[in-house]
Amino acid sequence: MGLSLVLLAISVAVATTVLFVALPRVGTPGVMLLFLRFAAVSGVCAVGSSAMYLIYATGGGILSLVMGDVAMVLAPALMFVALGVLDGRGAVRSSLMAGGLAVAVAVVSATVPLPGSLVVKALALTAACTATAWTAFRSGAPARGPLRLIALTNAVYAVYCVARVVAGVVAGWESAVYLAAFSFAPATMLGALAVLLTGLAVVRLRFGRRRIESAHSRPGGTAVVIGDWDLASTAYGPDRMRTLVAELRAAATDVDPGAAHVPRGAALSVSDAEAVVGSRLAADYAWPPEQVALLVDGATTGPVRTHPGRGRGRRRRPSARS
Repeated sequence: MGLSLVLLAISVAVATTVLFVALPRVGTPGVMLLFLRFAAVSGVCAVGSSAMYLIYATGGGILSLVMGDVAMVLAPALMFVALGVLDGRGAVRSSLMAGGLAVAVAVVSATVPLPGSLVVKALALTAACTATAWTAFRSGAPARGPLRLIALTNAVYAVYCVARVVAGVVAGWESAVYLAAFSFAPATMLGALAVLLTGLAVVRLRFGRRRIESAHSRPGGTAVVIGDWDLASTAYGPDRMRTLVAELRAAATDVDPGAAHVPRGAALSVSDAEAVVGSRLAADYAWPPEQVALLVDGATTGPVRTHPGRGRGRRRRPSARS
């Protein structure tokens, strides 16, 4: 019990650090740092949950079970928060959702005996992993490879959680099928693999971001991006904007296979990149003229030309560094 209280104190300290240090930085330039903070706490929760379950298995009492269940649910839930931050969304609302889910699991684990509490925890894990997988899959952030790895890992674990409940309810919690594939040992091994794969993806995201920024500043490279993001988002909505960025990056790769993702667009090494990418988007991706008119040189930002027929001969005046 003493070790449980120590780990509880550590968990509270980490959560307090996130709430009072990380959250006030939402919207500042340190998006990657904020993402890494939430991802790190997610990893701590994943490892801590295994430690709590080991303590419970050796007679640690109900507190260790409750803490293990809460930490296990928080691991994917906080990764969901981290991915939202990486995609440019605020962390307060998603953090409250993660906290509410953890509180609900804590109440059920403390008041409902097994296997009822296990069913609730598995369904909560399914919800958290599904949200994380969907957010990673839909993310407009660079480095698609690591994001796909996170999406696939969480999707597989969500399916496993559902299968675990089905096997327990249908075949029985003491059946050979459940004990072989869904008991503590196999569930722990699969969870550890999920943590390792997610950690690998986070590391790749961290250093992949650095390579992308380097490619953005490489000599002779030109970044083509969507200009005046706020106005364009108001006109088209966030879902359509993610699609536009994805198509812009795909067209840039068609033109230059060595193109690198940058925020809101892509950097490529071709002459007259803006016109070339715009022509490809119009021809192969059916972009109308008003959407092609959104493209700007990533080195400068200018007003979005929502009516491309007006003022076409006027030169756009750079206003700020991107």
